[in-house]
Amino acid sequence: MKRASAFLIATLLLAGCSTTSGLGTSAERLDSSAHRFYQEVHSDRAPAHTTDDAAALAEATRDFSRAVDRTKSRDELQPTFDRLAERYHHVRKQVDNHESPYSDSSLAFERVTEAYLDVDRALNHPESSYRN
Repeated sequence: MKRASAFLIATLLLAGCSTTSGLGTSAERLDSSAHRFYQEVHSDRAPAHTTDDAAALAEATRDFSRAVDRTKSRDELQPTFDRLAERYHHVRKQVDNHESPYSDSSLAFERVTEAYLDVDRALNHPESSYRN
């Protein structure tokens, strides 16, 4: 009986780790791509508000990645992800505006978008067949 219980507990722990490790990988990729995007915007000498928005997105991705490292609870991660999503969508609207200062950095932002969508799927749709 003890062996069966120990096996069940170990299986559940491993399942939890594999789910959050996919999220962790995606969060790290999002953090990295958002920081590359910020560096590109910054080096293009974009207007201050543009650089500030890119910096705020990069900071939000760093906060989220650190939160993923600290906790394995999706419920605890959701508020941090919501702040990240708000920043992401703010910048996304600006990138989609073809006359925005981001137009030269749109390729770099595509990488941010890919990673953001991976994080969203891993966090908010864990039952999907998506694998990282």
